[in-house]
Amino acid sequence: MALYLLAQRAHARRRRRLPQERVFKPRIQFLNMPEEQVMRRYQLNPEMIRDLCHALERDLQPSTGRSHALPVYVKVTAALNFYTSGTFQTPAGDAAGISQASMSRCVSQVTTALTRRANAYIRFPFQPRQQARTKEEFLRIAGFPNVLGTLGCTHVALKPPSDHENLYRNPLRFHSMNMQLVCDAHGMITHVVAEFPGSVPDAHILSCSSLRGIFEGHQNMNGWLLGDGTYPLKPWLLTPVETAETAAEQRYNTAHMATQAVVGRTVGALKGRFRCLDRAGGVLQYSPLKVCHMFVACCVLHNMAVGRGIPMPEGVELGARQPAQASPHPEPLSQESQCLRQELITSYFS
Repeated sequence: MALYLLAQRAHARRRRRLPQERVFKPRIQFLNMPEEQVMRRYQLNPEMIRDLCHALERDLQPSTGRSHALPVYVKVTAALNFYTSGTFQTPAGDAAGISQASMSRCVSQVTTALTRRANAYIRFPFQPRQQARTKEEFLRIAGFPNVLGTLGCTHVALKPPSDHENLYRNPLRFHSMNMQLVCDAHGMITHVVAEFPGSVPDAHILSCSSLRGIFEGHQNMNGWLLGDGTYPLKPWLLTPVETAETAAEQRYNTAHMATQAVVGRTVGALKGRFRCLDRAGGVLQYSPLKVCHMFVACCVLHNMAVGRGIPMPEGVELGARQPAQASPHPEPLSQESQCLRQELITSYFS
């Protein structure tokens, strides 16, 4: 009897050690879905998703010969599901037919592949012909001349690291990364700085960015950016007149506000399409570095969508932007900057 019980126990242990058969969830192939359903789920059309799979294929192609290795289209659509849903990994992974662990790997791989290509899709207008076209397109908005871009920042909420938690608390009283971007008249993002925690003021991010070097170090930069009162007035960055006393100054401010509003609409479009960046979609449970990489990846996808004329999701508010922060250490106005702005007001808005 004792030998029989020992044999039973040994058999039970062997059974427990046997690997369980994996259950693979059914995967939805986006090419088999109606275009309207693809647009609702991924906020991009099937043609762009197909082209994206081809563009990222070298980075995402499975290195293993396993029969159940995730194909490229599953990785791309899984990541898009996460970017656009604004939910955490489990719901998005269920929709893609993969586990939470696989979902996390897909998001990481696709994000890395997109950030590697950022310079190909996020480009500042350095060439004279590009600058002329950019200035003409901005001029049509409200008659403001020589504009090469509108400048702004936006906060992307995250769960802060336990150490230095206070560095990530922004003036709006939540934890975030503060992202700077420049866009053209069509909402195409032309410059991004994604590396500073939420407590860092917009003006400080500007002072650390490459924009000053771009404008002061290139002789062919003939124009300026527009920024709100958060930023200091510079020869290459025009801000509103703080107290507009004359009719010309009021017209200048009106044209400035209408043109500068492009960056707010761009932020609204970016967060409306990619809900993972919007606080309403939840707080990103990733490290600050990964959050910055996700932001850049979504900027790349945004530019691809804008370039293809893919419409925004219905019901997205395009004017949303965080309130301007008051700079704790405002820079003194330079005489050169004040004279340049006054000359512009006199020449174009009198």
